Amino acid sequence: MKTRDILKVVVICALLASASSCSAEVAPPSAKVEGPAKDAAQTPDTRSAPPPATHEPPPAKYDFSDSSHWNLTVSAWERMAEKDFEGTFAYAEKCLELYEAQAKEMAKSMRTFVGFGHEDDYALVNDVATSHYIMGEAYMKMGDPNNALKEFSLVMQEYPYAQCWDPKGWFWKVAEVSKKNIEKMEKEKANTGK
Repeated sequence: MKTRDILKVVVICALLASASSCSAEVAPPSAKVEGPAKDAAQTPDTRSAPPPATHEPPPAKYDFSDSSHWNLTVSAWERMAEKDFEGTFAYAEKCLELYEAQAKEMAKSMRTFVGFGHEDDYALVNDVATSHYIMGEAYMKMGDPNNALKEFSLVMQEYPYAQCWDPKGWFWKVAEVSKKNIEKMEKEKANTGK
């Protein structure tokens, strides 16, 4: 036997031995193999392919693991500050999806603004109204006054006594600021003639 033939036999035996080992690695068919083992290494692999590796699904773009109305509203504010309007709407709409029905019922019982120190008694109403407000603000920033008007009007109609906490240390009236935004948009519309 020639040296080349002996090398072929050795390579084939090595390949067969590695086929029984679960840790063996086989070069992909497209791999370029140099030298005497070239012909043996390019022999097609007739063994069944191993099962595909399982991968974790890619992480979601937005984190809804804390789906409290408070966290969803804060997250919507944060996304808007970053000019991430997709995220703004994702968090605000999730808050509305989970809590709006209950907030509407609770808001019906409100006849005035709650007194100082009792704002959190209506936190659900406050956060849902604020989510609508945030969406109105986002629409304004995006140049969509029609949808902004719808959101601000909804706040005024459904949640007239909702309040929003300002990190500077006070609550502000969501419907009152919504009304100011509507007046601002109407003034801009009158000035531009659109």
